[in-house]
Amino acid sequence: MKKAISLFLSLLLFFAVMTPVASAIDSENLPIIYIRGNGETIYDGDGNPLGLGISDLFSDVSNGNFDMDTVVETCANIMLPMLTEGLLFDEWDRYGKAVYEELKPLFKGSEIDENGNPINGSGIAQSRIDASEAEAERDTVNYGLYDYNFMYDWRLSPYDHVDRLHEYVLKVLETTGKDKVNIHVACLGGGLLMAYLEKYGDNGHIKNIMLNEVLSNGATIISKTFSGQIEFDAKQVERYLAQMKYCSDIGMPGGFGLSDLINEIVFKTIDLFNQITVTDKALDEVENLYGKLYEALMPAVCHATGIATVVNYWTCVSEEDFDAALNLIYGEEDSELRTQYAGLIDKIVYYREHCTSKLDELYEKCENEYNIHIGFVARYGYMNPPLTKDADELSDFLVSLDEATKGATCAKIGSTLSDEYILQRVEEGKGDYISPDRQVDLSTALYPDRTWVIKNAHHSFTTVSDNITLSFLQGTNYSIHSEGAYPQYSVFYETEGRLEPMTAENSADYEWISLPEEEPTTQTRIASLIRFLTMIIKLITSLF
Repeated sequence: MKKAISLFLSLLLFFAVMTPVASAIDSENLPIIYIRGNGETIYDGDGNPLGLGISDLFSDVSNGNFDMDTVVETCANIMLPMLTEGLLFDEWDRYGKAVYEELKPLFKGSEIDENGNPINGSGIAQSRIDASEAEAERDTVNYGLYDYNFMYDWRLSPYDHVDRLHEYVLKVLETTGKDKVNIHVACLGGGLLMAYLEKYGDNGHIKNIMLNEVLSNGATIISKTFSGQIEFDAKQVERYLAQMKYCSDIGMPGGFGLSDLINEIVFKTIDLFNQITVTDKALDEVENLYGKLYEALMPAVCHATGIATVVNYWTCVSEEDFDAALNLIYGEEDSELRTQYAGLIDKIVYYREHCTSKLDELYEKCENEYNIHIGFVARYGYMNPPLTKDADELSDFLVSLDEATKGATCAKIGSTLSDEYILQRVEEGKGDYISPDRQVDLSTALYPDRTWVIKNAHHSFTTVSDNITLSFLQGTNYSIHSEGAYPQYSVFYETEGRLEPMTAENSADYEWISLPEEEPTTQTRIASLIRFLTMIIKLITSLF
């Protein structure tokens, strides 16, 4: 009897001691819900794929496979009202309408209507949503990053999906028997997550969140183009064309290989522009004319392509640019477009008022009130499209690094932080946050101890940081100071698909980033002019 009691007490003691340990370990092994960005194919009500036909056009132009008569007719239809009414009489309305009418057939109805709802039953494949719902009813025990994929129509307002996302979270909790989930979100999915946190963040169901290049912190290229703050720099265009060629060579998104002759024409022309000095007065006149062209062109392009009606893109527009963007794309208050799109604009404004304008407050609530641990992972080494004055920001091709990290201090592409700045940070005890290539200081980021950065990785490489993300979400790598943590700075070798800790030796910029920044001289201008004229002669002779 004593042995039985002894055994019973021993077992009781064993379970009493082991239960907290098992619970502590188990509490980190939580299901992970993944919210991706855009990219899911849009289908019409009959199951036919929709989307942008512009990629086919680019391919045809690149390969020289197009109907020249059609190209000439299209150009004439656009250029004629620009020349005869725009330039002569400063009337640009018909030019904007011509752009819209010529572009619209290239896009296949993936836009949404004036109230922000799908047209003709369009949306992502129902089979994808069904598969997502089925995943929520399976318990994988050892949870990976992509076991639970929440699928949604990325064109719509994030608030159109938050209730269904909440139900999805509850279903996963019910299936797994856990009391919390972790969330991994990428790119445009940040808008949905922020809306979810604003409405449901206080429900206690979330433990850790990893934000992977989210656009909800702001996306300069979208914010500035929507608001009309466009600026071209010949040197940045030259860099970008070289980047496009590289992307084309390795099969990455954003690649666009021109024929050798067209490539030579473009580069020689840009080279000449780089050497030309224009007076301030002449430059002011050019910028004034360009501003008028853009005000007519941008709304036409946005509406023809459907970009203007994608509410989720508006989540990327910063608070400071919002009013200017709304005025440019939809006109002033009480305009015809404002009235026509009133329902959709209400959704755009609702997100802005509840998330964009309260983003800092939302992060603070998550950390201090909701007890949610947030980490960031970001990439750089590429440049943004050269459409704004911010084209020289460190970027992953789409998201600027300071936005992706929410506050990192960054040098401009092709340069480093100053010696004085770095010395000051070192003296303040923050030198360890400086990247080995001396281009980034993460001490000013929102969560400097929970932010990881990878150099020379394209925006589309969402899985390059999977190991970092998984270890953070599982609680084994809560900060850069954790034992065995991944280094805060890494370098990605794209052609080999591997990461390496960043050092001063392996962190060189890509070649197109390192284009020399030389001031024009008489000799360089003459040499550039000779190259340009030689190219023109070559072009003329090729036509005969």
